[in-house]
Amino acid sequence: MDDTDYALGRTIAEYDRLIEQAAMIRPLTERMLRAAGIGAGMNVLDIGCGVGDVSFLVSELVGPEGSVVGIDLDGSVLRFADERRAKLGISNVAFREADARSVDSEHLFDAAVGRFVLMYMSDPTAALRLIAERVRPGGVVAFHEWAAGISPASAMNQPVLAAFQNLISRTFERSGARLEIGTELYWHMRDAGLEPEPRPLAEIAMCVDQGALAYRRWALFARSMLPKIVEYGFATEQEIVDTVERRLRDELTNGRGIMPLSWLMIGQWARKP
Repeated sequence: MDDTDYALGRTIAEYDRLIEQAAMIRPLTERMLRAAGIGAGMNVLDIGCGVGDVSFLVSELVGPEGSVVGIDLDGSVLRFADERRAKLGISNVAFREADARSVDSEHLFDAAVGRFVLMYMSDPTAALRLIAERVRPGGVVAFHEWAAGISPASAMNQPVLAAFQNLISRTFERSGARLEIGTELYWHMRDAGLEPEPRPLAEIAMCVDQGALAYRRWALFARSMLPKIVEYGFATEQEIVDTVERRLRDELTNGRGIMPLSWLMIGQWARKP
């Protein structure tokens, strides 16, 4: 599914970062999924499930009468996710190694969902059209994606964070990822033959007077992206370390007030005719 040069890497440290990120943004994704109509008794396909957090969230929404199948191309992350599932005692989630655009299924799903996944696909419209083939007529297709051009860091007098976010965005763009796809979801869904809700949900995860939390969030992002930042020639390892360990730490841990934990996240959902 990662048609791009995946910029975040596939390490245990990155899996742990994804778990922390998921905890921070869970309320946003839950609101989006509820607004999309994900609820009790539904059978749901989770696209690009990664370490499993969206699958686990959906499993709570659909309850014991519902089910979730999480699919991903990365077999190692699926083994990691399934170990988490077993430890959590979740029985209505199963994971499969597959491409969302060609996954075989014995039945149609009530919904297909995903978070930060269409951004890695070379043709999101074609992907949505193929994903919708796994959804029953009247079913839901719902995705949560970034609109990374929108962040309050500059307005909040956090110039180091704003510059660092710009560096992350440039790295994603160089890898081929679509970090602005949240703003395009409505049109991709419509062009894929779906009937999108005209009022998407857009939110930014924030914290108040928790500089250490904000710093850890972006420092872990830096750690995962460091190899690609260096490979692409945007900065040296020492430059990134100096920025993150000194300037960014000082700016966030010494700051007060509201601090962003994410870029703008846009949730868009549609019905299959």
